[in-house]
Amino acid sequence: MAIYNRIPKKQEILPVYAVIVLMIYGWTILKFNYNVTGWLYFLNIGEIFGVFTYSMTVNLLESLLVLLGVIAAGVVLPKKWFGEWFVARGASLSMLVLGLMMYIADQFNTKQYYPSEIIRWSPAILVLIGFVVYFLGRIQRTRTAIEFFADRAIIFLYIAIPVSLISLVAVLIRNIF
Repeated sequence: MAIYNRIPKKQEILPVYAVIVLMIYGWTILKFNYNVTGWLYFLNIGEIFGVFTYSMTVNLLESLLVLLGVIAAGVVLPKKWFGEWFVARGASLSMLVLGLMMYIADQFNTKQYYPSEIIRWSPAILVLIGFVVYFLGRIQRTRTAIEFFADRAIIFLYIAIPVSLISLVAVLIRNIF
């Protein structure tokens, strides 16, 4: 029962999830729009729609997985480190880790340019991110700004969740029939 008490409340989880959705879906839509012009030469609209539905379905699962990781960090770490200001620390953790992942993904241009140096330094960068998240949560103005941003990001959930659920249904229908 002690673990159940350490799980953040819905009002704290929602803004953190909104930040995760904003970053993951924004990155996917940016990359999707970049590739659409090339796809128009060899894919029809139905196939492009299929790519979009698969992307949104993966984003839904990916964002829930990232949220699970943030909640797990909140449950595992001492309450004083993470639980007191879950929204600020969870949102900043999400932004920094997802930003690192986006940077690493952007470095993979071809097989010849494998960013081995970045991959090698990733554990140290993750530890540094942990310290930054902890100290950002201690600064009142930064914490307030992050919470304000996370609270305003909830509006994107009104678009992303229905689009993802419709995409999930489309992917299921496409794979079943």
